[in-house]
Amino acid sequence: MAVVNLLGDSIIDNKVYVGPHELSVTEHLHNLTDDVINSIAVDGHTTKDVIHAQLDKLPYYSTHQVLSIGGNDLLQNMFFLKNTEQLTANEVFEQSVGIMAPIKRRYQTIVEKLSLQNSNILLCTVYEGNLLNDPLLYDIALSSKAMVSMLNDIVYSTANTYNAEVLELRNIFTKPKDYANPIEPSHIGGSKFALEINDWIQESA
Repeated sequence: MAVVNLLGDSIIDNKVYVGPHELSVTEHLHNLTDDVINSIAVDGHTTKDVIHAQLDKLPYYSTHQVLSIGGNDLLQNMFFLKNTEQLTANEVFEQSVGIMAPIKRRYQTIVEKLSLQNSNILLCTVYEGNLLNDPLLYDIALSSKAMVSMLNDIVYSTANTYNAEVLELRNIFTKPKDYANPIEPSHIGGSKFALEINDWIQESA
């Protein structure tokens, strides 16, 4: 029997965003498998929170680790895209790289710690969200995709370093109905996500 840890943010811990008779990602997983599912993810958490509040909650033994984190790190920095100062393209990219550098260090620290358990690791990319329907973020819906791509480059490069697998959420959350709001998984999107996680668990068991 697999022992699976789910770490991250509301992409996993989305219970408060689904309807009263709908299921969260974790609940979908419990319906799909008899494996042990330990959900450590917390809505609103960032890479800092995973390091300081989630890693120490990992059980001593596990066979699989799923990490979905980084979206809130981006949201905390996304509003630099609304900067009205006259900046050159080079200055914009330099700012972007500066923003991503500490996120990259923390992300790599997390995966390094997970790798010490010698279990299977699945890293989830950050999806782009349904920002066109958000009154605060619609004007950066296109430019924010560049930031998402930069973060996902960190996910892929870290996966390569630590021999982890990657689940591309941008290929799963593809329609407005996959979101409960502009940035959280719906019952439908969560079901698709849980199916992919369960398939990975069974294939790598």
